[in-house]
Amino acid sequence: MNWPKVREELGLSDEVTFHVRGRSAKVKVTRNIHYGESERYCEDCIQYRLYRGHTTVVNAWGAIGFGYKSPLIFVDGTCKKGAFKQVDYLVQVLKHLRPILDAFALIIYTLGLVPLFMEDGNTAHGHKSATNCCAQYRSKHGMVLLTHPSTSPDMNPIEKCWRWIKQALHRRRYQPTTEAEMRQAVLEEWEAIPQEWINKLILKQEHWVTVLIQRHGWSTPN
Repeated sequence: MNWPKVREELGLSDEVTFHVRGRSAKVKVTRNIHYGESERYCEDCIQYRLYRGHTTVVNAWGAIGFGYKSPLIFVDGTCKKGAFKQVDYLVQVLKHLRPILDAFALIIYTLGLVPLFMEDGNTAHGHKSATNCCAQYRSKHGMVLLTHPSTSPDMNPIEKCWRWIKQALHRRRYQPTTEAEMRQAVLEEWEAIPQEWINKLILKQEHWVTVLIQRHGWSTPN
């Protein structure tokens, strides 16, 4: 991928799951082995999660871009344990995506670029065939996806937005105890993420990709 060429024209989307009434746990996710103990308790290296036992699932979808942050969409999964399938993604996300993409495109066109949209490899997105409902809808409405390997490392900057929200929720004095309270709390924290901070994430992506290649985490064709 030529990241310096496409970084500012990407609409980066993803889903995230929150659990109500779970037991708190700290999970270290970005610790640098060369810094040893100095990053052991660094807030930037810790993501707060909830164990899944006896919890209510809250699924949310969002997208970010340079100069843009989408409205947050909550997805009600119809599969076991609240997971969502292709028809859920189509009805609750894709069919509401057109105004979101149009708003993002207005910003990107001013930069002289063509907007691209990025989704991960979740099976609910329908990337494995061109005949499923999601693929057909994207094709019909001209949604251009960024092509990337299915097994590539997850370098989507929106992951850091989800971590921002989870850390903010963990710091709250009163934790959400119902699905409605969790949705409201997540929405408040999503809206509190500064656009300037998101822009810096996207502009720094070139550096992250370069470092990843240097560490042989992603091989490039000869």
